[in-house]
Amino acid sequence: MTDKQIKTHVLVYKIIIAISVLSSLRSLVTPLFADEQTYYKLAENILRGQYFYTDSPSTIAPIIPFIFAFFKINAYPVLGFILNKLFNIGLVVLGFRYLFLFLKKQKIKTIIIYGIVALTAINPTAIAWFSSLYPEALIFFCFWGFIHYSTEPPKKSNLIRILFFFTLILFIRYVYAVLGLIVLINYYDYLKTNFKKYRIYIIKYSIIFFIPVLFWGKYLISVQEQNLTEIRYVSRFKTDNPILYNIKCGLGLEQHNEVDKVNGIPAFISLFVPKTGIRSYVFSLILIAGFVLGYVKRLKSAEIKKLFISISIVMIGFILAGTGFSRYWLALLPGFYLGYYYLFKMFNVRDKYFIYLSQILALIYIINEIRLDAMILNRYL
Repeated sequence: MTDKQIKTHVLVYKIIIAISVLSSLRSLVTPLFADEQTYYKLAENILRGQYFYTDSPSTIAPIIPFIFAFFKINAYPVLGFILNKLFNIGLVVLGFRYLFLFLKKQKIKTIIIYGIVALTAINPTAIAWFSSLYPEALIFFCFWGFIHYSTEPPKKSNLIRILFFFTLILFIRYVYAVLGLIVLINYYDYLKTNFKKYRIYIIKYSIIFFIPVLFWGKYLISVQEQNLTEIRYVSRFKTDNPILYNIKCGLGLEQHNEVDKVNGIPAFISLFVPKTGIRSYVFSLILIAGFVLGYVKRLKSAEIKKLFISISIVMIGFILAGTGFSRYWLALLPGFYLGYYYLFKMFNVRDKYFIYLSQILALIYIINEIRLDAMILNRYL
């Protein structure tokens, strides 16, 4: 491609990103729904000095309710919700910055990076959830911050940031505790670089960041042992043969009793196809196999290996937890697109075809979002 053509395509991607931001602003007029109402009730009780849902302690991960409490405005609650949603959009922007920095380190062309960012931003699931009051925006920010600093050269400040993002994401959604494997890999890398220097830092900052985790773990055990809580994340493990049951649900072989449709692996296609409730084992497995195959020849890079391991163990974590909504995979979406790009490269497909295909897909998403924008604004305005 000529420089002029590249600039034109980059401009198209920037327009797509701008459209995604504008479309996401429709959430500013929508009322609280489902889990958002739960977080709001928890936030009200936090401000009264209790981590209760109504009359009993809650075991819901605490970060999102505390953010709700921070933005709560008693005199005009709607303003608090709007500020919170704008805050979430800002977090997503910062998450994209970390994503951009990570991809730059992989020597990927800028135009391809813009393509991955644009496809992620305009994705229907992203528009629906990044600007909501659900945890997805903060998880996206934390995940790509964690990946970026986990693939930076050993340095005390980078170690602190790795532990910060890991601890924060753990307090948002427990399943991300599996990223502790990446933390251990980084410990090994740091010690291999300079054992004497980094062993002290690792011990010191691990203690500092894991103390809150230990206290929260003690709280969870105490609440569960006394059977006090009204809302239990761990209730999914209270069934007969819980591990086997949750694996079956995570694989999509059974419908979990806490949800209204089959999720897990068959729902993977719903991350890409803008059709409500779509499920397909065959197409989902093809999509999963596609991005995995794309990474196969790139695993010689330590940075790509860490990303691939991170994506894989999080997806395995969702299977073990018996879950897997499309929004749960949202933080991993740029990693999937990167895998598909590598798949194109593996078959020697020229970049221009990836660019054209991504823009065609983005156009389909835009048409769908215009329809949804009109429907939602007409309903609430």
